[in-house]
Amino acid sequence: MSTVRRVGVVLTVMALATAVPHPVMAAPTVNPFLTGHTLVIPHGGGDGLYPENTMLAYERTMAMGADVVDVDVSMSSDGVLVAFHDSTLAPRTNGSGRVVATSLAELQKVDAGWSFTGPGGTHPFRGKGVRIPTLESIVRKFPRALLSLDLKNESMAMIKPTCALLQSMNRRTDVFVGSNSDAQILAFRKACPDVRTSATMVDVYASRDARASNDALFKPVSLVDQPPFRADDGTELVNKESLAFAHSKGIAILTWVVDDPKDMKRLITWGVDGIYTRRPDVLIAVLRSMGKR
Repeated sequence: MSTVRRVGVVLTVMALATAVPHPVMAAPTVNPFLTGHTLVIPHGGGDGLYPENTMLAYERTMAMGADVVDVDVSMSSDGVLVAFHDSTLAPRTNGSGRVVATSLAELQKVDAGWSFTGPGGTHPFRGKGVRIPTLESIVRKFPRALLSLDLKNESMAMIKPTCALLQSMNRRTDVFVGSNSDAQILAFRKACPDVRTSATMVDVYASRDARASNDALFKPVSLVDQPPFRADDGTELVNKESLAFAHSKGIAILTWVVDDPKDMKRLITWGVDGIYTRRPDVLIAVLRSMGKR
């Protein structure tokens, strides 16, 4: 998931964000992200505890009790989808160069645990054989977990392979695909109309207007929304009112990135549907303390 979902005006309306009908979009009607309890979504596998977007992170946080596998999707030079956040290998690994210009074989030689910093500035996963996984290997590893995929680098080349992978593995209805690029989202909707996506700017404004006018006829297409909890200036973009509006339309709100237990408790009390967090251990502990686990 991206840590920056637009700037300026988007941050003032993301709490209202959803989707409006699009002629090529036909999202499924059952919403697995709207569960009635707060989903634990380790950001990039829980990058406050383990190296981001690695199989090690996913295995440990899912074993811990997480509900959703969150993957940043990039692509190698030979067209293989991989889990990696940045456009370049440095500084997250001991490698260098652009991911899209590097073959899968070369990507899997670099140390994906190299830059993770633990207590006291230590590097507990350096030299431990932590590698960059393929998206397919992650999806196969967790066949029953909900998926949150974030397409990186605004690459149109990833659209068809991502869609084909989800279709071939029958993972179309339990996945949410996000992106910072409206063009990328519109292209993905066209290629894969039965997979939910993040909102475009048109969708954001439509949702804002529908809420302001109390439009009872407003019909969102995407029933999962991914607003940040706070804007850069500290303004809270998710609150009881925005959640009530979303839930009245059958929309699940998955907010990011929340690591403070006090904020987690407020969001859970309000009924947020999912929280992206770098510290899933903290979120699970908060849920248990509230009798929610």
